[in-house]
Amino acid sequence: MKSKVYTENQNFWNWWLIALFVIIIGIQLKELSANNWTVTISDFIGFGILFAVLVLFLLMRLHTTVDFQGISIRFLPFVRNKTWLWEQIEDLYIKEYSFLDYGGWGYRVSRNGIAYNTKGKFGMQLILKNGSRIMIGTQHPEELQQIIDDYRNSNI
Repeated sequence: MKSKVYTENQNFWNWWLIALFVIIIGIQLKELSANNWTVTISDFIGFGILFAVLVLFLLMRLHTTVDFQGISIRFLPFVRNKTWLWEQIEDLYIKEYSFLDYGGWGYRVSRNGIAYNTKGKFGMQLILKNGSRIMIGTQHPEELQQIIDDYRNSNI
């Protein structure tokens, strides 16, 4: 059982996010063309902010690993490496949730605990022995549930 490892890599890109960026860029270009392509300081700042947000979304990735040691995530640029050892975990299960449960997607701290998610409505709910609650988003809930069951049945 120790050789079984689950990994999942996620990003934020969805059809609606791409459409949003295309619409915003289109609006910016339309305003520039209406001003005879004269770039003002506000245009420069607007494009700078848009570019920074675009780069942030391109860089954000959630990497999840479940192995014999425990559960690890890397959620750049927010969390470099975080591991919860099996000994620290009281309970663990797959849960369907709403983005409203945590106030959206990303790195979230809410009344429900901490969430690391990029999109979707399924996550791995960790309840730690110290009482903390952690939600880690997944795009493959059935596959992740099978891995959880395998580790649970191996009496880690």
